Amino acid sequence: MRTIGIDIGSTYTKYCYMDGGEVMTLFSEKTPIRQKEYFDKKTLELKSIYHCDKMFSCGYGKNNAGADGSVSELVALAAGAGMVAPEYKVVLDIGGQDTKIIVCENGKLKEFFVNDKCAAGCGMFVANSTNLLQTDFKEISLGDADEPSLKLSSTCAVFSQSEITELIADNAQPEEIMKGVIWQVLVQSKALLGKVRCDRLLFSGGLSQIPGIERYASSVFGVPVTVPENSAYLSAIGAAIIAAN
Repeated sequence: MRTIGIDIGSTYTKYCYMDGGEVMTLFSEKTPIRQKEYFDKKTLELKSIYHCDKMFSCGYGKNNAGADGSVSELVALAAGAGMVAPEYKVVLDIGGQDTKIIVCENGKLKEFFVNDKCAAGCGMFVANSTNLLQTDFKEISLGDADEPSLKLSSTCAVFSQSEITELIADNAQPEEIMKGVIWQVLVQSKALLGKVRCDRLLFSGGLSQIPGIERYASSVFGVPVTVPENSAYLSAIGAAIIAAN
């Protein structure tokens, strides 16, 4: 069976095309503003290209996808993690608008926790910080250090951005400020991890793509952290798996 999973996130939309249970194609694009109008055309285009049997959606805009069905992003994340790294039971996902911890087994969601919508604990804080520092997300690299040389003192995104502005005025290096921002997001996420028993962690979502993030995350959380291949696409992969089932 040929299926497509669409994960419509707050910042990016991820797509997964599967054939016979095997991932064939993964790609992403900026999430559009006029979603329903856009995806009415996009789904027709995808079906024409891939001749898929079923298409399922998840994420913030899942009801705008015009797919054959939709599923919770948390359920899709568990299904995707179950395929990519079945040995991991706990998954941390940091997206543009929220941070999630799920507990899963055999691709099934068992338990989940979501942050309290604090901007400093999600990817939007990183995006705003890159704008302040006039840098690109793709240019961020944490190197080989276990933690940054510069750390932000505030746990609030609004105050942190004021702090970043002051650091810029003090001629702090933009790359060092950015490392401090990433550290701060991980520290804010740590409270969620305290809600589950965990001796190792699978890291997914947009933030997981930053080079060196495994070392930082392991230092913050105190457990080994692994970033799987195609870590930003786990929910899209899961949606495609669920569509097949």
